[in-house]
Amino acid sequence: MNNRSLISAGIVAVMLSGCAIGPDYAKPSTPTPDTFRYHDTNQTHPSVRGQWWKSFNDPLLNRAIETTLANNYDLRMAQTSVDSLLGKFDQAKAYLYPQINANGSLDRKGVSNALNNGYMLREGVTPTYAASLSLVSYEIDLVGKVRRTNEAARAQLLSGEYARQTLAISTASSVAVSYFNLASLQGQLALAHENVTISHEIAQQSGLKYRLGAINEGVYLQAQSSLENAQATLEQLKSTKIAEESTLNLLLGRNPQSIETSDLTTLTLPTIPSALPSEVLTHRPDIALAEQNLISANAQIGIAKAAYYPSIKLTGMLGQQSLDLTNFVSNPAKIWQLTPSVSLPIFTAGAIAGGVKVAEAEHAKTLLQYQKTIVAAFNDADNALGQNTTAKERLKHQTLSTQAIQKAFEQARLRYKVGSIAYTDLLVVQQQWLQASQAQLIAQQNALIQTVNLYKALGGGWDANASTFNVPNLLPSGR
Repeated sequence: MNNRSLISAGIVAVMLSGCAIGPDYAKPSTPTPDTFRYHDTNQTHPSVRGQWWKSFNDPLLNRAIETTLANNYDLRMAQTSVDSLLGKFDQAKAYLYPQINANGSLDRKGVSNALNNGYMLREGVTPTYAASLSLVSYEIDLVGKVRRTNEAARAQLLSGEYARQTLAISTASSVAVSYFNLASLQGQLALAHENVTISHEIAQQSGLKYRLGAINEGVYLQAQSSLENAQATLEQLKSTKIAEESTLNLLLGRNPQSIETSDLTTLTLPTIPSALPSEVLTHRPDIALAEQNLISANAQIGIAKAAYYPSIKLTGMLGQQSLDLTNFVSNPAKIWQLTPSVSLPIFTAGAIAGGVKVAEAEHAKTLLQYQKTIVAAFNDADNALGQNTTAKERLKHQTLSTQAIQKAFEQARLRYKVGSIAYTDLLVVQQQWLQASQAQLIAQQNALIQTVNLYKALGGGWDANASTFNVPNLLPSGR
């Protein structure tokens, strides 16, 4: 066989391939509602995609989330997992093509005392020059086993990328929630300081009245107790703030340090339309992840069934050899070798059938997981829309309540100072004011957090013009 024959055999090996065995993937249909329960058909829904946290108009929050996306250890580990899957995909893809290695050698053989048992050997040193191209064992993909393997590897790669995106959205949401918790605690601390100051003022007034005989000792001691209780509450809030800073610093991927936040009441509460179509959930990366897992499981059925069919492999070599370097270039000896091999299962005692059953069962399980993910996403989004609406209504009513009790408390303080009401009456109004003020801060915090949860439930925002999830750009390795 000449050189062209060997090359032709290699080309035929590459081109010999039939249809890929096993079922081709078809996107399963899952019943889904057209709209969410909590929606207003009169609203519009402009696109908000990508950096959703900028909707709160807080530079400190923007900086915290951007720092997290760059430095968070879980996200960095997730990226290394994607990089590993990129390498595995490249490995799987490489088996679609023949692997050819170049080899070269110089062999020097020396002979002395040439007369040996009557046989005369060539005296001196004899060099042998050789070079070759070798075809590593290459499997002809007759039934598409290699292509199914490549299909599964690509799906696993995309699954890893969508898992990273899911984690990024979840981590950014966690940072926003922790930031709002911390901002709320800052507001509650300011309120607690104000309450300590007011309680101290009232205690001084009570002490003066007690010394003048206007009130009895029990009333004076009540005022002192109220002051101490206000200071204890202040210390408890300081402790909670330290713990929240620790949580946020870990998300930011940095060592413990104090964290500056904006005043909670100055943050913009984004207006999110409830008239969003259900198609926005196609942007959730966890749904895309579940579908890629299903694609991989579907390909595994074909890989398992391929074991029923013969496996044909080729190895070969094409080279030249010479005893002289000059002849090696101009007139070398030609060497070639082609070794096809066939492996066909005859009796496997049900091992292959068992493998197919496992693959089919895993596919059925993955299909159910995919459908569950879609149903969970709809419930998650519907719940987030409802919670977002009620949180804003609660904030509106709580704000009005706080404004009313604030005015009542100011009046009560003046009346107690001039002695027109008893301390117990003032204490009741003070407690109502404190509780209402704290409730307003918490309502503001909850409204912001529910907005974050809605962004998260919608996959990090929505696009009014797109209806499919974009396949990530994984060039150059994962093209």
